[in-house]
Amino acid sequence: MRNFILLLVTGLSLQRASATVVYSENFNSTSVGSTIAGWGYEAGNIWQVTTDATLDPTAPNHVFSNAGNGQQNVGVKFASGTPIALGATGDWIKVSFDYRYSGTPDSPGLQPYNFFRYGLYNKGSNTTFSDDIGYLADVSYWDHADPSKDGDWNIRKEVNVYDAFSNGILLDNLSSTDPGPSGDMLSLLTRGPAPTKSFTDGATPHSTSLLITRDGFNVDLALYQDGILRATGSDSAFAIVDFNTLYFESPSDSTGFALDNLLIETGAAPEPSRMVLLGLGCSGLLLRRRRNCF
Repeated sequence: MRNFILLLVTGLSLQRASATVVYSENFNSTSVGSTIAGWGYEAGNIWQVTTDATLDPTAPNHVFSNAGNGQQNVGVKFASGTPIALGATGDWIKVSFDYRYSGTPDSPGLQPYNFFRYGLYNKGSNTTFSDDIGYLADVSYWDHADPSKDGDWNIRKEVNVYDAFSNGILLDNLSSTDPGPSGDMLSLLTRGPAPTKSFTDGATPHSTSLLITRDGFNVDLALYQDGILRATGSDSAFAIVDFNTLYFESPSDSTGFALDNLLIETGAAPEPSRMVLLGLGCSGLLLRRRRNCF
């Protein structure tokens, strides 16, 4: 057991030493009421910088919020040129957020359940359909009368069939002219246990992260919530290994929702640490409050 723990610690140290920050945003340099320059928004954008001393207790307390105005999507192209490539076994990319609901979700709104949804994509051109593809995580909390629609932690492989994400970021459309349900989901890679509404109490900030690691011709995916591994999956069918864009979507009800401390990291994990990435959870919590690290 002692040797195994030593292996975990050693692998973790090697892994963290190779991490490179690709993109980060804590919203402190943007004035209240403004959006983040260079990000992509749907028409009639509702997202803006606000203050939340509960989610961000350090002045100036800036966070990014939908201000209780419902569901809307945001795109962040973090690699303006060549996408970040997971070129070899053990290469990884991870996106993390801190977030908080202002209160328990009140109504299903536009969707049959509420969720915070985010993922990493390889965004193609704005003139070609179905060339925007990636992995999308659902962090969902709505209790639905139909058990099959109860919220779960999900990881999905998705494609956007619109020619541009500005026309339909993460929408469940069947085609460019048919906005039917779930048309863009190529495969449900994993479905974790249903979360509880304690994650939406409004009093406690939470964190989430999605980790994507290359394993030969496959990719392994892991979804963490508050540093705890909630769902894992693997994609072996034409796995996506190039990423240049982050997308996230706010819940669909009128409950306020805010996020902070966006961080995208990548690295090349030595083989021993790659083998234990999924089991390490959040040792980084010892170094930084509420940050999902490995």
